[in-house]
Amino acid sequence: MKKFLVILLAVVAVGAFAFSLEDLKVSVFGNYNFVVSATSTTSDATAANYLDFGLDLTYPVAENMELGLGLGFAYLLGTDATPLFSVDATPSQNALDLFAVFKYSIELDRESRVVIRGFGGPSWPMAKFDFGKFGWVFGVGASYTRDFEGLVVGLGAGVEMRIYEKNNVIAIPVGGGNFEINF
Repeated sequence: MKKFLVILLAVVAVGAFAFSLEDLKVSVFGNYNFVVSATSTTSDATAANYLDFGLDLTYPVAENMELGLGLGFAYLLGTDATPLFSVDATPSQNALDLFAVFKYSIELDRESRVVIRGFGGPSWPMAKFDFGKFGWVFGVGASYTRDFEGLVVGLGAGVEMRIYEKNNVIAIPVGGGNFEINF
């Protein structure tokens, strides 16, 4: 119970600090990931496409450059590929991701830009959640975004890699939606 209260207090403190920042940007994203390559000892991973979605909190640190943190969730569409998201003998159909985010924007005109986004961090399979048993997720992508009076909407693609002990997944995420709210 003490650990839960300490974690809850830390999340509230970080959230209060983050939302007190004037230029904080919140981005919500969702992707369909086409698996290009995968290694697994127990499944045919070529049909292991998955969905991922999440949230980025970024802060501008220089002109057209942002740094921040993200929280994501990945869900395998095929149940026969569940050993891909496994760090032990327990297969998992979904994973929770926590990652650092880097964004660089190239402005095209007043309302549109191209955003290059890189990210990386730990990924926990959700079948038996354990902070000590995790894999890694890394990725980079580019998206075309358009500003509609404070609401930024984008569409893009990239490459993503997930590593869980002996299992690797390389996918091409195609973003059906990237929504950003600027404070």
